[in-house]
Amino acid sequence: MKIAVMNATKVSIAPVDLAAKQFPEVQVFHFMDEGMSWLGKQEGGISDQNINRMVRLIRSAEELEADGILLSCTIFSPYIDRLQECTKLPVVAADIGVFEKAAQQYRKIGAVVSFAPTLESVAWVVDRCRQRVRSDFDVEIHFAEGAMEAAAAGDEAKHNQLVYEAAASFRDKEAIVLSQMSQVRALSLFEDYPIPVMTSPSVSLGMLIEKIKQNGNIDTSGAL
Repeated sequence: MKIAVMNATKVSIAPVDLAAKQFPEVQVFHFMDEGMSWLGKQEGGISDQNINRMVRLIRSAEELEADGILLSCTIFSPYIDRLQECTKLPVVAADIGVFEKAAQQYRKIGAVVSFAPTLESVAWVVDRCRQRVRSDFDVEIHFAEGAMEAAAAGDEAKHNQLVYEAAASFRDKEAIVLSQMSQVRALSLFEDYPIPVMTSPSVSLGMLIEKIKQNGNIDTSGAL
């Protein structure tokens, strides 16, 4: 099973590869366009120009005969329906799955964001969960300022500490969601954390595998 992962930043690659080890039947291919991340930050959101860049990556995945597409950059989540219309391949956004799972299990959670343009897209995902999963889903969002820049500069320790500090600033929550794949590297700091900490890579890959199976294009009997 070939899964194409659409990346707008290098820091999301390693978390996906780590999660993919849970699914030995999956072969992951990474498609990278850091210009999408740069444009998103400059424009404060996703423009038609940025959507077109993503569509070009999707076309490359189709040429590779991929079976499904994973959007690793949460800033594109609000556009998943528009992107799905561009391809017959199943498309899953990384953060939608983990927030939907959180909504199924908890009412009050804290969500950590480390890329400023993602604040708007996470708010959109939360509203989607309120409409589709539970109306009383209560999410407080904290921004780990400087974490993404630290990761991009290779300072993993600083990134992890900033993510942890943002999570530790929540009060009276039932669980924490690390909303971006790049934050998985901070999990070692949460080993003794008093409440559950949820991340998106394995959840979103599992969701995409199920969509591929439902399409009936691949025999994945016994895979999960």
